[in-house]
Amino acid sequence: MIGKEVVQERDITLSEAKGHLQKRKKDSELSYEQASSLEYTSEFGKMSPTKARELIEKLMDVPKMDESTAVMIADIQPEDKDDLRVIMEKKRFKVEDKEAVKILDLVAQYSK
Repeated sequence: MIGKEVVQERDITLSEAKGHLQKRKKDSELSYEQASSLEYTSEFGKMSPTKARELIEKLMDVPKMDESTAVMIADIQPEDKDDLRVIMEKKRFKVEDKEAVKILDLVAQYSK
């Protein structure tokens, strides 16, 4: 990594990471860690990168939602309020029932 610097840092979804790793695989051989990550993202990256980014943008409209939580929701795609509450508790943010329904509806809409 000598001579390389971080230009930008942001949270990305599993499907976005999968796309980056696939591009890198075409250009050169992947390291062990990169190959393992590609295998993992291929198995668990459930939606396309564009749909995932659209979902994140919609989730950001929910009050108190930050990008890292929205990315987690897009990756995990909770199916009920209990799953959603587990994700939200990591940020020590209690989601109201009205907001939970909105989030779950968005996830259901984009996971089709």
